[in-house]
Amino acid sequence: MIIASNLASFLIICVVCFLASTLGPLCGIGGGVIIKPIVDSLGVMGMATTSFLSSLTVLTMSLSTLAQQAWGTRRHPERARTPYPPTAIPLSIGAALGGVAGKVAFNAIRGSLGTPETVGAVQAAVLFALSAATVMYTLLRSRVRTLHITGTAASALIGAVTGAMWAFLGIGGGPFNLVILTLLFSRETRDAARESILIIAFSQVASLAYTIASASVPEFSPLMLVAMATMAVAGSVAGKRVAARISSRGTDVLYALTLVVVMALCARNFLALL
Repeated sequence: MIIASNLASFLIICVVCFLASTLGPLCGIGGGVIIKPIVDSLGVMGMATTSFLSSLTVLTMSLSTLAQQAWGTRRHPERARTPYPPTAIPLSIGAALGGVAGKVAFNAIRGSLGTPETVGAVQAAVLFALSAATVMYTLLRSRVRTLHITGTAASALIGAVTGAMWAFLGIGGGPFNLVILTLLFSRETRDAARESILIIAFSQVASLAYTIASASVPEFSPLMLVAMATMAVAGSVAGKRVAARISSRGTDVLYALTLVVVMALCARNFLALL
């Protein structure tokens, strides 16, 4: 029975990692915000291990997607999408540095924020509210007047502030990158999804470097890491193929539906932590 249960959990994790990783190329979501709560609910590994493996899965997905984009541009330059705008790199670097700073600050004051259950419940509640607001924005976006920020310094600052916010919430920011990019930078949905992957890659590399530098790498199963990373690559390939065939409207609908799933997971986590 124990072996069957472990095998079932292993297969569930593989399926979740695959499906969550398809969301990267499709709508710019890293997938960690879905992977972590589901894997946590299985109780097969510690929360620190789940966070670490989830981050590595998202990193693998983002690097795989970027590699596919580069390969596609090299093979078919005539089909290449518009290059990343000048604000993309400052925004990505700012998000990476802000995320690390947010982690450092959060770890420093975590003890004064209350019990882990209280902190987790607050994070889930805030994430639920942000997801709900994002769904409303996505549905009503045609009526919202957007900005068109172009400055390097402003882009880096926005990246740093949002990166720190996502770190406090314990997420990589992927679910909300599209809002930032479309609302503040007037990006088209597909271009925003593509740029979001770049931001996620920078953020996850910085997060991994911080984890290693702070000697806080948890114990983990190499087999589980290989399985999750493999599913991340497979999911990114599948997502990239679907993304080539889906319209911007379809991307928006999928994005909104994904956020509804995130809201359901947040509600479950909030009630479980009360």
